[in-house]
Amino acid sequence: MNKYYTRACNFYYGKTSKKKLKEKSSIPLNGDNFISFDKIEILTRKGSKLVDIKYINKLSNNLKLKISKDIKNIKKKKIFKQLNLSNTPVLMGIVNLTPDSFSDGGKYNKRKLSINHINKLLSSGAKIIDVGGESTRPGAKDISSNKEWDRIKTVLKFLKNKKCIVSLDTRKSFVMKKASKIKIDLVNDVSGLSFDPETINYLKKTKKTFCYSSYARDTKEYAN
Repeated sequence: MNKYYTRACNFYYGKTSKKKLKEKSSIPLNGDNFISFDKIEILTRKGSKLVDIKYINKLSNNLKLKISKDIKNIKKKKIFKQLNLSNTPVLMGIVNLTPDSFSDGGKYNKRKLSINHINKLLSSGAKIIDVGGESTRPGAKDISSNKEWDRIKTVLKFLKNKKCIVSLDTRKSFVMKKASKIKIDLVNDVSGLSFDPETINYLKKTKKTFCYSSYARDTKEYAN
């Protein structure tokens, strides 16, 4: 079978989620009864297929076995260092230290502007601050690792003593390693580890929490 991804879809929240779970018509996400889903999307390079969980048994035996294993992993309770997923929602504040990132490019790429922005995000309830120094908007040009690092290092030093989770938005292991010497709790690699082959080795060595966020250049999806 070709490589595929399984994604949970069609979510229920709160009392509705608990009711659906009691009726056995939905599946808990990450072991949390307050968030559940009743559909999955099977994605391949050729396309995607949306399947209601009650029809999984009608899939081919090979696919049914693989999907069942995926669902078991999706419903399993996960522990992320410093991040309590039981208290939802968890707000992430975005700090783009770039001149060309989507709607806010250039707004916060000066030290004073970025620090004021961070303080406002934290006072507004953000628990995670996501710092990025390279734009991944459609048509954006690649920049060197050194240039990306120069853009973000001052802000990371400022965040070192802040009571928040620091997420680093980068595709480059060089930047990850540099940031680790200051403070980094979460790696947000928009390429899904495909841009820099050394990134996977960095994650294995440091045991940093990793997430795969939307990659604007080729519209990939969220995954963990």
